[in-house]
Amino acid sequence: MAMSRLSVTITAPIVLISALAIGLTVFLNVGKLDRTLGELEDSRLRFTINVLRQNLETGLDLGLPVRGLGNAQAAIDFETRQDPDIVAIIVKDERGRPAFTTGRPAERNSVTVSTPLSNNLGVTVGAIELHYSRRGHDQFVAGISRQLLLAGLAATALSTLLAVLGTRLWVLRIRRTLGSMEHALDASSPPVARPDRHATALAELAAHSAGQALRELEQAQRAITSKDVAGEKL
Repeated sequence: MAMSRLSVTITAPIVLISALAIGLTVFLNVGKLDRTLGELEDSRLRFTINVLRQNLETGLDLGLPVRGLGNAQAAIDFETRQDPDIVAIIVKDERGRPAFTTGRPAERNSVTVSTPLSNNLGVTVGAIELHYSRRGHDQFVAGISRQLLLAGLAATALSTLLAVLGTRLWVLRIRRTLGSMEHALDASSPPVARPDRHATALAELAAHSAGQALRELEQAQRAITSKDVAGEKL
C-alpha cells in the first residue's frame, strides 16, 4: 500500500531529524576519538623522549659532549625497535647538527616531538627529535569511522522503518476514528471494518445531544409562535 500524502508529510521531518541527529552523533564521536587518541599518543611520545633525555643527560652531567655519549646510539636504536610507528630519532649537538640518528627518513605526515638536552649547569648543549608516523593512527580512526558510519546507516534505516510504520498506524487509526464517527452520524456512509467504539459512542452522544437541542429549539419556536398568535387574537 502506497503511503498517503499525510503519511509522507508527517514521516519526512521525523526521518530527516533522525538522520541529522545520528550523523551529528557519529561526527562528534569520531572527532572525540581522534582527539583522545592524539592526546594519548602525545603523552606516550613525551614519556619516551623524556626517558631518552634523562638517560643521555646522565653522561652530560659527567662533562661529556653530546658526540661523546657512547650510549646514545644504542638508546635511540632500542626505542625505535619498541615502536614500529617511530620514524626516526635524532640526537643533535649544541650547533643543531645530527650527532646520532636512527630510523628512516621523516614522512610528510609525521609528528615531531623535541626536547632540549642540558648539562648539570642548566646549559643547553643539544636536543632530541622524535619523528612519529600517524599512519597507524589514521588507519585506526578510519576503521572506527567506517564502523560508526555503518552503524549510523543501520540506525537511520531502522528509525525510518519505525517512523513509517508508526505514522501509517497512526493515520489508519485517525481514518478509522473519523470513519466510525461519520457512520455513527450518517447511517448512509460506508461502515468501517473495525469501528472505533469510543469514537462511535462519542458520535452517538453528540448526535443525541444535537437532536435533543433541535427538539428543544423547535418546542421553543412553537411556544413563541403560539404566544404571538394568542396576542394577535386578543
